[in-house]
Amino acid sequence: MTGRLLRPRLGVVGGLGPLATADFYRKTIDAVPAENDADHISMAILSVPQIPDRSAAIREGSDRPLPWLLEAVEMLNSLNVEIIAIACNTAHHWYDALSAGSRAEIVHIADAAIDELHRRYKGNRAAVMATRGTLRSGFYQKRLEEAGFTCRNPAAPTFQNAVDDAIRQVKLGNLEQAKDACASAFARCRDEGLEAVILACTELPVAAEDVVPEGMLVVDASRALALTCVQRLRNPDRMRNTA
Repeated sequence: MTGRLLRPRLGVVGGLGPLATADFYRKTIDAVPAENDADHISMAILSVPQIPDRSAAIREGSDRPLPWLLEAVEMLNSLNVEIIAIACNTAHHWYDALSAGSRAEIVHIADAAIDELHRRYKGNRAAVMATRGTLRSGFYQKRLEEAGFTCRNPAAPTFQNAVDDAIRQVKLGNLEQAKDACASAFARCRDEGLEAVILACTELPVAAEDVVPEGMLVVDASRALALTCVQRLRNPDRMRNTA
């Protein structure tokens, strides 16, 4: 329940992981041209690091995280939020079930990222740096194809191993090691002539800081989600009708 004064407009399912959620929060702040505190978006961040591993569940064919995610969405809806962001790419594997059970619109992180790619990139192929679960789910590949792009990741195992390591090191708080691993993944993309990369795990923007190769177009899905949420809340005409 909410009072007459305290009503968050944006609800965030976070903690997946905590540092990635903090990064998303910072990006919502950066997206607002604020002149004072009150100009910023009111929000409720529900940080639940105990939600079972999303990538492992997808690879095992399990829906183990879904009840947790449904409860998180239900809790944010009880606060009467206008829209919901899930600060985890892999959790969007269950987007349809979560969206069906939500009064508030849940903004899809892949849609936000691909919209940005479409605005900024004139080519037709992009690499998707993501968890193995996100790649197994296929929702990025499907949406890229629908938007006229091809998902093209380096085939060498060293690429995905480097992505996995970058994500793991951010979760461990080892940011220098995370940057080294992310730089290695970028190098594999550059070696194969890939000019555009989507950072499709919310840990990866933390790892990518200061290591993006010159001339490579990188779409930060977390930043794209933050921008989309802020734009919709500042321009109600762009929001889905949830009445």
